[in-house]
Amino acid sequence: MSLAQKIPLLKNHHTHPSVFAALQHGLDMTPFETKTDSLEALGKQSQDFNLALGWNNSRYTFTMEELDAFAPLLICNVSFHEFLINGPAREKFGAAYPWVMENIDDTDWVEHNLHQILKFIASASGITATDIAEFYQNLLREGVWYAEDMLLPGEQIIALYKTAGCLERTRLWTDMDSFEAMSKASQNAVDGIKLFLDGAVGARTAALYDPYLSGETGLLLQTDHGLSALLKKTAAFGKPVSVHTIGNRSTEQLISVLEGLDKADRPREIRAEHCQFISLTMAKRAKSLGIILSMQPNFSEDSLQYQDRLPKGYAEINNPFRMLIDQAGFIPGQDLFFGSDGPPHGVEYSLKVSLFPPLVGQTLQLEEIIAGYCMTGFEHGFNKVTIDYEEKTVNAQTVLNEK
Repeated sequence: MSLAQKIPLLKNHHTHPSVFAALQHGLDMTPFETKTDSLEALGKQSQDFNLALGWNNSRYTFTMEELDAFAPLLICNVSFHEFLINGPAREKFGAAYPWVMENIDDTDWVEHNLHQILKFIASASGITATDIAEFYQNLLREGVWYAEDMLLPGEQIIALYKTAGCLERTRLWTDMDSFEAMSKASQNAVDGIKLFLDGAVGARTAALYDPYLSGETGLLLQTDHGLSALLKKTAAFGKPVSVHTIGNRSTEQLISVLEGLDKADRPREIRAEHCQFISLTMAKRAKSLGIILSMQPNFSEDSLQYQDRLPKGYAEINNPFRMLIDQAGFIPGQDLFFGSDGPPHGVEYSLKVSLFPPLVGQTLQLEEIIAGYCMTGFEHGFNKVTIDYEEKTVNAQTVLNEK
């Protein structure tokens, strides 16, 4: 059965436009299946400082000897919670960013200081308003109008958004340290504060109750007391709070700590980002607390991609959308929203992983995708999509309204 329908442009509720704007001219390693292909492509990079993204450590990794043969280079893991930086880059930036160069190999430090690494990437790449404008124009060509910036690297980026004319197309979030260092005007321009409770599956740092196949249990980045204090602090600022929590152990911590807080001490809006391994019991408790879930249909592919590291049974409970909607009562577009947390951002891929995921329990219906992943109307244009449910394919054409 084939269906042709006009749907609104996408509204990506979780990604990192300022960082991807800085990286957009770097090397995309996603297509490279082998180390040989990647090394060949890396050898052709000739800038004073080269950036690469999309490296998947479930396929292969590199030795420092291999990477040190290249010009200054930073490689970002597809999870964005693991990085490789070669000797020439450490030498180039050692004086200006000693804390990053000295600690970027320390998994625990990376998870506690991800904002510092993103600031380094933005600064070292020399990001401009033109870069941001170009990135948003590319998003538009792919059928995406809106993209929330979930970790603003610094207040100077706000001015770039303004110059690029892209503020109306995003919602700005930043970490607590960056927020407190901002001017009052910049604080007013920021929509919310981002907290981190754990890491990522790709880096084996998402906090799980069971150990990864390689023995790690992930990282819980806050104590219960520390998280309680942070939530009270964001409540006092009057800002919404977005909480990164991928593993079931960190998701349980967020829910339990919120249950222990008086309503007046809770932030006025609480979003839980990712929640890949949330159980039905947790989901019902989160629903009763008014927690909004912000999740990524593309992470359903982790059930295949990370079978080499996930504990037994975890691939099967990843991204339980049908449970959340059918049993826990979450409603797409009201308290369940969708985003990508990175490329590919386009409508074809987003629909494909939502409609045809690895597991039946991860499946979203088209009307649910429209409610939780799209703009509310056709003011700026639309996506004309053709969906073949037998072949499990999606084709899309983006049509933009003339200004």
